Amino acid sequence: MAAAAGSIVVDFPSMGSACCFPSLESLLRDSASRFLAAVSAAPDPDLTNFRSLFSRVLNTYPDPPLEAVWAVWFFSALSFHDSPDDLRGLLHLLSAFTASSQSAAKPLALLAPVISELFHSAKPRRETEALVEAVLSYVSICSSRAPAGGEGASADAGGLLPAFGELVKVWSVRHSRDRCPFQVLFPLVGEDARRELMREGCSVVFLAGVVVAEAFLLRLCLKVQGAAGVPRAELQKELRIWAVSSISVFQNKQFFEVLLNMLVNPPLPVYSLLSADDEILVRDILYDALILVDYSFINKGAEVDQADSSLLPLFVSRLLITHDAINDARSKGDQGRAMSFMNAFFTSNIPTYFVKWATRQAGFNQLSKPAAITPQALLKWLVELEDKGFRVFGDNVSRIRERLMYDERRNGYQSRMIHSDADLFFIDKQNGGEVMDTRAGEDEEAAEMETADYAFMAAAQSMKTNGMRKRKDCGTEDANVVKFVKYKVEDSSVKDYFLSGNNGVSSGSEVENPQSDDEMEETN
Repeated sequence: MAAAAGSIVVDFPSMGSACCFPSLESLLRDSASRFLAAVSAAPDPDLTNFRSLFSRVLNTYPDPPLEAVWAVWFFSALSFHDSPDDLRGLLHLLSAFTASSQSAAKPLALLAPVISELFHSAKPRRETEALVEAVLSYVSICSSRAPAGGEGASADAGGLLPAFGELVKVWSVRHSRDRCPFQVLFPLVGEDARRELMREGCSVVFLAGVVVAEAFLLRLCLKVQGAAGVPRAELQKELRIWAVSSISVFQNKQFFEVLLNMLVNPPLPVYSLLSADDEILVRDILYDALILVDYSFINKGAEVDQADSSLLPLFVSRLLITHDAINDARSKGDQGRAMSFMNAFFTSNIPTYFVKWATRQAGFNQLSKPAAITPQALLKWLVELEDKGFRVFGDNVSRIRERLMYDERRNGYQSRMIHSDADLFFIDKQNGGEVMDTRAGEDEEAAEMETADYAFMAAAQSMKTNGMRKRKDCGTEDANVVKFVKYKVEDSSVKDYFLSGNNGVSSGSEVENPQSDDEMEETN
């Protein structure tokens, strides 16, 4: 092999003569095609030439560029093909290659085959758990490298090569030639994430987030599998603490967004690992960990003040799962849990973000305001913005409409029953009519549909003092539970926009919920 003017010259014995490749990517693409052809022709092909070639290629890169990272994928696939049970060796090979890298995303992205092989492995659960723990420990180490525009940031900003799809086929061929290769290699994420990975120009940072999400979800499922006989409530509390701790340590926004999207688009991709009841438990744990905790790496004050449009998909997903979690808790008759979710929403920066984003798009005086400060009302408001030409939900807008229509039909009877309790809520219709354009009849109807949520939030506020006293009087039963960290809206104009005419609720919160990541660092 020799390189000149950016070209790579390779002498494959099977070619009969030297072959010149214009780039490392073209070499990868050609080698992947030859590998797949060799595996298809014989169950145990001779891969000596491939290993020798890529061993020389990789030895030329002490600090590998992005193309060389994918060369590692190919080289590790060759090695693993001969020793398919050596998962620890595979993890060591992939992690050792980027040990000196200042990047955070490249080392994590490389681990995708490890998670896939662990998922498909028939190893005993205890051995699999040990390997997943090793992966998560490595994730924690890499997370500390996360660049904030400094050294390593340029490497993390790269996109996947066009040859990435061929490399996915190389790793998936051992398990199935009939299924989609991306489904085989990424078994623990939803279809939306896979489509993003297939998209030309997908970022390495996103792939890293997918890998972290898969490792996290696999470990969570294994913990549930190994907890036979443990009371459900105790297990949920224990795993919620573990989930919150892990999210706080990883501080990976893409990982967080992948988890959100899994919940937005059910079912969770764990059907082959857990029973239906256990899947519900995992979903409840994720609801708690993603909604009830104020993570500083998500709620960046400057970004929220600017209403950065790049954060729109993340905030839409947070709004949707909060809405779903509240409805799920109510359907189970768990009003206390539903109130915790509602309270977390009300004290979060979600409403603030959307009103600032919308006013940046259209201007402050050009918009109607939501009928109420609830997830359902905010979703309806955003659908109205979509109707006016603003891109909020993208291709998912029809799905959001169907979800809201279903909720209205399901909750209609309950709303009519609670409507008589007028003393529990207050709607300033006069003030609202002035701001909410000329659709007074429609707005009044929308407000009535939100009556249940108003009553619900007002009840939560009226109960908070007595509820807190009762819990404190119970001794050490809730000694380990801490208060949810309140998000303080600094922009008074936004508060006025939502709260013009007292709605009967305050922004304070005394619902006891899991800690924020900042609090956990302090208490640890």
